[in-house]
Amino acid sequence: MRMSLFRYIGIAKSVHKEINIQKKFNKEFLIPYLEELENKYSGKFDKEQKRKILNYYGIFITSILCSSYKRLYGKSLCNEERKRATLFGILTPIGDDLFDIDKLDIDSIRHITYDPDSYNATTFSSKVAKEIQSYELHHVPYPKEYLEASKNVLEIQIETIKQTNSSISTEDLERITYTKGAVSVIIYHQSLDELADEKMLEVLFLVGSLFQLGNDIFDVYKDLRDNIYTLPNTCDDYIIFKKKFIQRIKLQNDTIMALPYAKKNKKEFCIVMNSINARSLVAIDQFIRLQKKMGQPIDWQKLERKDMICDMEKLTNMVRWIRYMWKLLKMIPNPTKN
Repeated sequence: MRMSLFRYIGIAKSVHKEINIQKKFNKEFLIPYLEELENKYSGKFDKEQKRKILNYYGIFITSILCSSYKRLYGKSLCNEERKRATLFGILTPIGDDLFDIDKLDIDSIRHITYDPDSYNATTFSSKVAKEIQSYELHHVPYPKEYLEASKNVLEIQIETIKQTNSSISTEDLERITYTKGAVSVIIYHQSLDELADEKMLEVLFLVGSLFQLGNDIFDVYKDLRDNIYTLPNTCDDYIIFKKKFIQRIKLQNDTIMALPYAKKNKKEFCIVMNSINARSLVAIDQFIRLQKKMGQPIDWQKLERKDMICDMEKLTNMVRWIRYMWKLLKMIPNPTKN
């Protein structure tokens, strides 16, 4: 237990250090670049979009996800990798605008994705997407694999329109949710100096699917407001939901620990990934309490916004989060090799 505590402290220090490096990078590169794009293309990132870029894609993805990939390999995130990952963090919400605001046809979006240099962009979002995707394709070490990952991101994004249909099946929701999460984390990996092999792709599928499921858990209110159907907001029994979530965490951990890398690095990778999953479990428990209070299934229409949102800044939830991190630590297998 004492060694586990020291391990947690060491990992926390590494993550904190990486977050500070990324914040400095954002100050010196990302914020000025966003302003440059606005001036260059006579447009504006909306407030919510810029907040996501600076506080989520520009912090979490690079400092938590990409740096964790590198530590798994016994390496550090270099400046060029950081830049490519940070730029894709702009491309992600901008890509949503191509669908939702610009209303571009699918062929045009495919054109920007596969051959941005030849695309005649006319809107702010399409000009930004063209510039960033062009940069990525010209600078990633493995353009073929990056392009394949881009294709997978685009195709599942097109499929998410099915989530506006109230008759969507649970099987379709699972496939879309897991695939959307998987391709979202895979493409960041394929922008790095190392290429994900088949075993790592299996790991990334599980990591990404859990992250996406977690995002949907915390976005129940927003998705209900926008008439988007997800696994969490169509669930009939959150006790069963929690069991399936934990089973998927166990599978993720087993798959990570089977990788051919240093045991210490694999265990640390599990711990960092599960720090995110622990948050999701806190929110799932909140839904279980609601389920017991209201009966099965939950009638979301009878709830207020505060009932649908899990505030992770509350002291009680922070304590629950730490408890779950400790519980998930015990679920990591301890192989004798590596």
